[in-house]
Amino acid sequence: MTSLLLWVLGRPGMIAGTSGLLDRLIIVFSVLPGFYIAALAAIATFNRPDIDTVMPSPSPTLNVDIGGHENKIELTRRRFLAYLFAFLCWESFALLILCVFAGLTAQGLFSVLGSLASYGKWVFIFGLLCLFWQLVFATGLGLYYLGDRLNRPEY
Repeated sequence: MTSLLLWVLGRPGMIAGTSGLLDRLIIVFSVLPGFYIAALAAIATFNRPDIDTVMPSPSPTLNVDIGGHENKIELTRRRFLAYLFAFLCWESFALLILCVFAGLTAQGLFSVLGSLASYGKWVFIFGLLCLFWQLVFATGLGLYYLGDRLNRPEY
């Protein structure tokens, strides 16, 4: 949906130009890892016994290979949040690097792609915005879980 809005309502230079989408996303993606690392540190040191209990049913599980045997592990709240914020930190780093290199190589890629450059640009924008919205919604999930679900008593 966001890609469609940019396609219909966008201006020339809105993607890789000065103050374009990539420049603005670089600013966002360069700030986020610090917040995710701080959340990860808080989760790791959070001193509350019920954070280490298995999440309520249906609890999410991981398949982990231990000693050549696959084991299904039910997640605790601490492990779930640690995985979530570690993933978000990694994703924000990856998106930062992607935006920086896309901005630096855009002109060269356009010349290599030739007539396909317009399609390639919109495929890139669609993929980038899908990852951006994934980051936004997963951050919302993490904040909701930290702010509400973690502090809600079990009944």
